[in-house]
Amino acid sequence: MYWKLYIKQAWNLFKQNRFFSAIYVVGTGLAISMVMVLAVVYHIRTANIAPESHRARVCYLSDTSYKADEGNMQFQSNLGERLAREVFGSMQTPEAVSLSTNPNVIGRFGQEIFVQVPGGDDSPRVSYRACNAGFWRVFDFSFIDGKAFTEEEFQSGVRTAVISRSLARRLYHKEKVAGETLLLNDVAYRISGVVEDVSSLFPNAYAELWFPYTASIYQMGMNVAQEFRFACGHLEAVILMRQAKDFPAVQQEFDEAMKRFNTTLTEGKAVTPPLERSSFTISGIAQKDIYIAFALLTVLFLLVPALNLSGLNASQIQGRLEEIGIRKAFGASRRSLFMQVFVENLVLMLPGGVLGLLFSFVWVHGFKDILLTHDLWTLVLGVNGNNFLTAGMLLDPWVFVVAFGVCLALNLLSSWVPVWRAVRTPIVNALNM
Repeated sequence: MYWKLYIKQAWNLFKQNRFFSAIYVVGTGLAISMVMVLAVVYHIRTANIAPESHRARVCYLSDTSYKADEGNMQFQSNLGERLAREVFGSMQTPEAVSLSTNPNVIGRFGQEIFVQVPGGDDSPRVSYRACNAGFWRVFDFSFIDGKAFTEEEFQSGVRTAVISRSLARRLYHKEKVAGETLLLNDVAYRISGVVEDVSSLFPNAYAELWFPYTASIYQMGMNVAQEFRFACGHLEAVILMRQAKDFPAVQQEFDEAMKRFNTTLTEGKAVTPPLERSSFTISGIAQKDIYIAFALLTVLFLLVPALNLSGLNASQIQGRLEEIGIRKAFGASRRSLFMQVFVENLVLMLPGGVLGLLFSFVWVHGFKDILLTHDLWTLVLGVNGNNFLTAGMLLDPWVFVVAFGVCLALNLLSSWVPVWRAVRTPIVNALNM
């Protein structure tokens, strides 16, 4: 009953003090938008969103180094094909393991691919990913036509490929192109399937073209003589665990497999960092540093606006001391007075929260190249690819819950001190205001 009365009174105050209300709503919206930018970025980079639908139970390994037993020779790069094949191929704990090249990394070595329809004139350079068959089990792609290449095709090195919807439209002017022939640097491949476009905001799955690395037109480290190339190459691993709690067991099995692999080397040994539980980075900044920065920015974006809004609340409550004094004279408790002001401010703050959420979507979309870039190298070179946003990335219940929580926190921070001072004012002094 009291809640309805508080909301009705808040609406009347909103109409009576429209200038104050407008400033309050806009100020709240701008304040909340800053916090919500952090929440939206975190959600996009860590939530289970297709095609990276299993982020909650995957771990990553992208780097390794080879140290020679004699001299100071040391190499560091992505995973070599033999290391990836023997180490991850022997593991039984994971559900599946994806081994693939990174489009942003492979391009640094000059391994470009131009695609062309036989007899066609258009020959665009594409972002590609050479991968194994396990890639299609780890990531959740939506196929428009055809299907992914199989394990048998991968093992046999069959020249087959999966392409994106936009690439199919560009080259063939249609989407149903499974079974057609596509030239990769003048080498014929058969298209096995067409998938929905993937945003480059998903760094572990993004590409325009996918094909077996056993059928790559470039050397992938197979049948090489130098021992360091057994360990160092162009592959990155994404390990899908059966359950998130399996991570310690996966790490232990990986360590044992690495020890076995090193026994096959005679001139040195391969060293890898521990498996990563998350690949959450922004513009190349380490995950730990990002969490610290997020925490500090959240506190800053809440406290500074709270101080400003607290001043607005104090001036408004100062003009209502007589009303508060009358309510106290009739027996109103401090708790009920506080709840009244809290609910009234919340009614004003909720429109600001909606406005702030909309502002945050605009900020994220406008600055997505900086806020959502996984690799500093791609940011510097401006090769972020097709980094589009979808409604599914932004309109998530978790984001709305966070927005409401920020409204509550900001309301509490901005209301507490003015209300506390007002309800402690003696009744006689309040009535004489």
